[in-house]
Amino acid sequence: MRGKKRRLRAFEAWSKSFLDYFPEQITEDERYWNIKIPVDIRLVQGKYTDQITQAQCAQYLINATYQIYQAKPSNLKHFRVTCVICLPDMFSSEICIYTSEAYFKYQTEAWNREQEKLDTTLNRSLSKEWELILPQGFSEKGVLRNEFDWEDKEYFVERWYFGEVG
Repeated sequence: MRGKKRRLRAFEAWSKSFLDYFPEQITEDERYWNIKIPVDIRLVQGKYTDQITQAQCAQYLINATYQIYQAKPSNLKHFRVTCVICLPDMFSSEICIYTSEAYFKYQTEAWNREQEKLDTTLNRSLSKEWELILPQGFSEKGVLRNEFDWEDKEYFVERWYFGEVG
């Protein structure tokens, strides 16, 4: 992939751009606010990436999430600031602010809503495997989900939540 270093520098700059930023437009009625990972898909999944690059991108997403967390107004302490790293489809990763505790649990608890099959809480640590640095106040939770594609074929997705997930 051409321009990999440039793309990583741009992503790092993007992660730093959230200093003192908290989205003003977010309301409790929305249940959540999100922003997708802003990179070329080839940077995070497929034959042009590797675990080192994916780990760098995950760290930048965690760093951006932490900037938002630090800027969270004191009257919104009940909002949860998180990011989710999705594997193997890392291009689906995002920063997410949950304004509803019930919706946060709906998204992060280990069960499949559509099929009513239990998912699995992962007893591993992606932060340890990828040597990610979790800022103070952040924790991690991994869930292995079984999902179905448009042809009804079952596949598995790891969803790693970082931030206010404890």
